[in-house]
Amino acid sequence: MKKYLLVLLCLWCFPAKAQLKELMHAYDVDLNEKIPAVTLLEQEYKKATSRYDWKYDYRWNIPTTFDRGFKKQIQTFGSVEKRLNNPDEEELLLMLKRVPKSFYPYLGPMLHNMRGLSGKILDLPGIKETKNKFPERIASKLQDVPDIEFVSPELYIYLSPQFWGEDFDSLEFPQELQNQNEKMPNIKISPEFLKRVKDKVAARSKKKSYEGFRNFNPDENTPLSSADVRAFLDTLDGLEKFRKSGNNEIRLILIDNLMQYWDQKNGTDENAAFLKTVVNPCQTIVRKINWTNLRTEFQDAIGAQGFGLKDWAYTCDKVVKAARYIDMPYAYVTSIKLLKKGIVYKLLEKQNFTEEERQRQKYYMEAVVHMYDTSQENLDAVRPYAREVRDRLLSFQSEYVGTPIILP
Repeated sequence: MKKYLLVLLCLWCFPAKAQLKELMHAYDVDLNEKIPAVTLLEQEYKKATSRYDWKYDYRWNIPTTFDRGFKKQIQTFGSVEKRLNNPDEEELLLMLKRVPKSFYPYLGPMLHNMRGLSGKILDLPGIKETKNKFPERIASKLQDVPDIEFVSPELYIYLSPQFWGEDFDSLEFPQELQNQNEKMPNIKISPEFLKRVKDKVAARSKKKSYEGFRNFNPDENTPLSSADVRAFLDTLDGLEKFRKSGNNEIRLILIDNLMQYWDQKNGTDENAAFLKTVVNPCQTIVRKINWTNLRTEFQDAIGAQGFGLKDWAYTCDKVVKAARYIDMPYAYVTSIKLLKKGIVYKLLEKQNFTEEERQRQKYYMEAVVHMYDTSQENLDAVRPYAREVRDRLLSFQSEYVGTPIILP
């Protein structure tokens, strides 16, 4: 949850882009990788991440008596009133101090539902008052949605007017993020220019250059055809059956941490190890399929539409990114343009960040841009199906087998 929160905060608050060539392929997913021995890796991961050495690997090797060190530890813990420190607490506190307080009503209720947070965060002015409280202001287009007040607090951030491109000028950033010497450029676009752009986009969208044939062996750069988009949509019923079959979903959710551990072990930055699942969700899903040896069952779910695992992954990612771009609020369009141009990148360098924090921000900012990587051909192919793509993917409730497929 902390990492998804950071992605959204980057979209809201840090419209800057790291001009780093070494990050260009940081989010690539290798579908041809040599898969490690998963059972042995699970044992290694358990030992590496455990706070206590259990001294056994399988339940039939459990000792018959308590280990003395463990016995002393639990006796001490049981005799004092002392909570375990949440390792993410200081980082969350720092993030909250750097975002506008107008976002607190959308973040606070979620934090009050998180386990293990202390009063250091929950009693923070502006956060404390939001416990069990629905935001007073939500986006205008959501105000007539029936029973929206019963939505999970984890989704309140999607209700804010700023998320939908409303009231962006009303934000008040913390003092340390304000630069008195440099101001954001005042971007004004004339209505006549917008009308010309709209007319050209409408005319271009009518062109069906790729309609009528399928790309049966695409790679990451093959343009989508309308037939590709239609075929992808036709796989969703099969994907839903696959997800509900046996324990497929829980297996694919649990493999996430193991894959990220493997990536970091082999030199991938910990931020990139997570962010590739956001940038290329469908390739990540197929990677999970390969790791869990569910290839045959997944192939059965998508095979009727003529897909193999790789070409389904590439097609799906291109459809998702084009749909993200089409649905992007105008405020995000402006932010993405600023990200690409690096107009306010200097702001990041001038703030009181540690080098680790600065590098992490660079990874997240770069990922925000790549989340919307698409082409005009892909936009033309997806636009006639945009509503159906959005509605069908939302039936997965923002994610599929633990991978965030709808994240903006």
